Amino acid sequence: MKILIFGRGFLGTRMAEAWPDAVLSDARIDDAEAIKKALEGHRPDVVVNAAGKTGRPNIDWCESHQAETWQSNVMGPLVLSEACQARGIHLIHLGSSYVFNGPSPDPAGWRENDFANPVSFYARSKYASDLMLSRANDTAIVRIGPLLDHRHDQKNLITRLASYRQVADASCSVTVVEDLLIVIRSLAERRATGIFHAVNPGALRFRLLLEAYRDLVDHDHQYELVRPEELLGNGSISKSRPAPILQSRRLEELGIRLRPIEGVLHDVMNGYSREKNMNMDHQEIDISHQGFPTRAKRMKGVILAGGRGTRLAPLTNITNKHLLPIYNKPMVMYPLQTLLDAGIKDILLITGPDHAHQFIKLFGSGKGLGCHFSYRIQDEAGGIAQALGLAEDFVGQDNCTVILGDNVFEESVASSLASFSGGSLAFYKPVDNPSEYGVMEIDEAGNVLSIEEKPKQPKSNLAQVGLYVYDSRVFDIVKTLKPSGRGELEITDVNNHYLATRELKARRMGGIWWDMGTFHGMQAASQYFAEKRDKK
Repeated sequence: MKILIFGRGFLGTRMAEAWPDAVLSDARIDDAEAIKKALEGHRPDVVVNAAGKTGRPNIDWCESHQAETWQSNVMGPLVLSEACQARGIHLIHLGSSYVFNGPSPDPAGWRENDFANPVSFYARSKYASDLMLSRANDTAIVRIGPLLDHRHDQKNLITRLASYRQVADASCSVTVVEDLLIVIRSLAERRATGIFHAVNPGALRFRLLLEAYRDLVDHDHQYELVRPEELLGNGSISKSRPAPILQSRRLEELGIRLRPIEGVLHDVMNGYSREKNMNMDHQEIDISHQGFPTRAKRMKGVILAGGRGTRLAPLTNITNKHLLPIYNKPMVMYPLQTLLDAGIKDILLITGPDHAHQFIKLFGSGKGLGCHFSYRIQDEAGGIAQALGLAEDFVGQDNCTVILGDNVFEESVASSLASFSGGSLAFYKPVDNPSEYGVMEIDEAGNVLSIEEKPKQPKSNLAQVGLYVYDSRVFDIVKTLKPSGRGELEITDVNNHYLATRELKARRMGGIWWDMGTFHGMQAASQYFAEKRDKK
């Protein structure tokens, strides 16, 4: 089963990480042409719509941004639904429990077929799309409550409530993300249709969540419980939104049952605590923050394996060039090994839609390789920097090592990555044909003076190889780039931004380097590794 996910937020990312046969598209769901290309390129069996506006820090944002909310929460799902129905693709749309306001006529909670009574603009937009999509063929609407997860994220109810000084002494139905992943997967396998409530049985009282947080996560955590109307009166919220209690009858009819919230709360909170402790195990002291400890940034890996590989046709007419063999394994396995040898275990692969399923079949979740794989789809080739921009949610506030899937290195870069402390780090190598690469000009002291992309008259013979290291600011830089004369976002322009602020370092790459853009390069690399193995 091939699953295509729209919506690159918290839930979309969690689903893509959990399902090896799922890929995450960056297409906007209100862009009919982008949706068409994504669906025809990937040809999924199931589409999951996790896109939509929820607002930050909460849904009050939607009250003052009604046009954007309506476009994303109503028009977008309708565009996506029309495209899926035209192609016979099963659609699972994520709805919201907030379409219901206050207590239900049934003491057990609101049922799937109850008419909703939304109050906030956000809730009204979600209910509008529910009403329309409930009439569509081959469509399931999955309403979810506030999310509980072990991951630290502002979409996680634990993180949100722990950040407030005052919290309403209220209760509501909630959705544990781990259970939701199973629910959506089960509905996809059944091609179930209609409206479903994916909430864990029982109501979660906020005071119990905060007590568990203080017991298991932060013994010194302070908060004040207040009546919900007090938050409205002091301006903390703009509209009253009594949290609803829902029933999950239709899931139970299918034999799909979520764990009762009473029993699972401590499991989730223990996981939340473990992740916090794991992060704190790698603390470093930041003097600029008056000695308070901050989590050391992790190094994540990004493999770029897109492009058409036209120079390697006709082989690339039937597969992605990064899957072509170099001696006894696919080309992409070599840059992967470079990341693994450097101790990087959290890896994102970005590729086009045509052959994404082949990469998933090769790597799966990464478990067999001792790492964790995630995937993103670059719907159209737009340059290395444009592809890198798709990794923003994956990298977060950490650092990242970006490696091109057709670059093979003999030398380990583990020591260089271990000493990386921010900014940007690039690598170079002397070549005979510098005009075919990004060219670095470096002075006698090893400082980078300039970088030019494929210059006709290069200032040196030092080619910038396909391995780059960045801090998380790189994504802000990518957003400022303009297409080059080739119509692409150039990675050289990214590095020049860091160069302009004197935050670019460069190191010479030792050993042999192959750029697998030609049959000659592939043959030379294959022969080298064959001979190397024979010597052993």
